[in-house]
Amino acid sequence: MLRVETLARRAWQLKEQGYAIDDIADAMGKPASAIELWLGRWPEIAQQEAPWHEGLSVRTVHCLSEAGIISREALVEAWKNGSIRRGQPTGINVSRLVELQHWLESTGTAVPEASPRAMIIDLPAEAEAALNHLRKVSGETASQVISRLLIEADEINRSD
Repeated sequence: MLRVETLARRAWQLKEQGYAIDDIADAMGKPASAIELWLGRWPEIAQQEAPWHEGLSVRTVHCLSEAGIISREALVEAWKNGSIRRGQPTGINVSRLVELQHWLESTGTAVPEASPRAMIIDLPAEAEAALNHLRKVSGETASQVISRLLIEADEINRSD
């Protein structure tokens, strides 16, 4: 049922933006009859409270549920006490940690940054020279430059 509510919410949002039923159906990859059904049920669905995890990916919610985290409060507590980290609970990887951090921040919860993890990398001479140049120009440490570049590259890849 939760999936239908999420789909109905999305269909209603598109309808409110002025899209026709056929356009909504094309955008969502669903038949127009389903869109009409969801829009017809929207007043009933809209009265229901949005799920606590709205905005998180289905897979992330599944990983949290498997670990017994079934509320926003439980997630915040687990985040703060360090129960959530790479590999803990099962299925939580770096991208899911970033997703959770962004979601918590966007919903009004200040979260402590995860402690940095030391890594040893081999750089060719050209990359080392470029890193030193960027370090001098930006005033950042080498770690800060590398972290920033990796995060920017990841954000570019996610937008593709």
